[in-house]
Amino acid sequence: MDLALDLGDRAADALGAVELHTLGRQQLATAVVRVQGIIDRFTLAHAQMVAEADRMGVWQGTGARSMADWLAGKTNTSYGSASGLLALGETADASPEVAAAVGAGEMSAATAATLHDAITTAPAGADVSSLVKAVKGTGPREARAAASRWKELNSAKQETEEEREDRRYQRRSVRSAPPVDGMVSTTVTLPVLQSRQFINAISQVAGKPTEGDERTTEQRLADGLIMLCDAYAKGEVKGGRERPTVLLVFEAESYAGHTDTPARTANGDNIPASVARHLAENAVLQRVLRVGSKILDLGREARLASDDQYRALVARDGGCRWLGCHIPAAWCEIDHLQPYAAGGATDLDSMVLLCSHHHHEKHRPGVQVIGNAHSLLIRLANGTVIDCALRRAQAAA
Repeated sequence: MDLALDLGDRAADALGAVELHTLGRQQLATAVVRVQGIIDRFTLAHAQMVAEADRMGVWQGTGARSMADWLAGKTNTSYGSASGLLALGETADASPEVAAAVGAGEMSAATAATLHDAITTAPAGADVSSLVKAVKGTGPREARAAASRWKELNSAKQETEEEREDRRYQRRSVRSAPPVDGMVSTTVTLPVLQSRQFINAISQVAGKPTEGDERTTEQRLADGLIMLCDAYAKGEVKGGRERPTVLLVFEAESYAGHTDTPARTANGDNIPASVARHLAENAVLQRVLRVGSKILDLGREARLASDDQYRALVARDGGCRWLGCHIPAAWCEIDHLQPYAAGGATDLDSMVLLCSHHHHEKHRPGVQVIGNAHSLLIRLANGTVIDCALRRAQAAA
């Protein structure tokens, strides 16, 4: 072990001694990616050591509450970082496939850590290797979603829908950390749908940003929560009949009970099919008829209004169309592929959802749009071509 640690120190010294300004652009880009891979392998080895140290109880009798608490104190890192390292080690120990994938550079340490819950509490008989294979090459966000869906599908063999929902509901909590500099961090854990209702409610109370409003989104939501609590304390909270809207996209087969494909919110969250079916009993329903990605009918005889078009785009695009972007539909803007002022049509084949950043990128000088909303390529000014396929196609790839 001492020899291995000495070699690690030498490697770190060697990297630190490189004069970065002497490297070319391509050399630097290659080095950045390779070093991240090396760091992931070191992180995995460290995480496995932490997990083994936890099993051996090295923290017991030290006054620490847990291994993560002990490690955070010894290394002057955050408790969250130490907990994440322990979780990664437990994941790798529970699944040799994960350890092998990280070691081979097929999976990042961050991606592997998101599999902790699914792998360490895998339903009996579930094929863990199939999950690991499915998430190789993906980022933490995609892996977390895949792991959640994988666990849900495998748990369905052992739990009824009602049992699953009750199990999730029992995990709800509100926790506050000790004050730091007069501020308290509060963590709210809720089922996805109730979380969206919570966020939408305090957002509605806070109101829309006005000209000159320099608050961040997080600050505006905090103000909304403070205002709501203040109103309750004054006895001014009444009725609650006007509920903030939650837009769900739900497949007809699942709505009818033939499948259990979850519904999707405009923020990209998955809502279990059983919950969506229950909500549909009192919801305003709008039919969206499509073949593949082609929207044929929105269930209205009148000329399309902007709200109808937005709902159709949420159903089709799901979020920002730019390759690799994860901004959900609720935070996107509707873009005319051909500017409206230049004759662009306001129809679904000519419009897509783009986040604010990529909307601006698309309108930069020299950028060309190739194809339509169903087969969209964007050529940047430097010649790079971005394949803005539908998000379903991106996910499948």
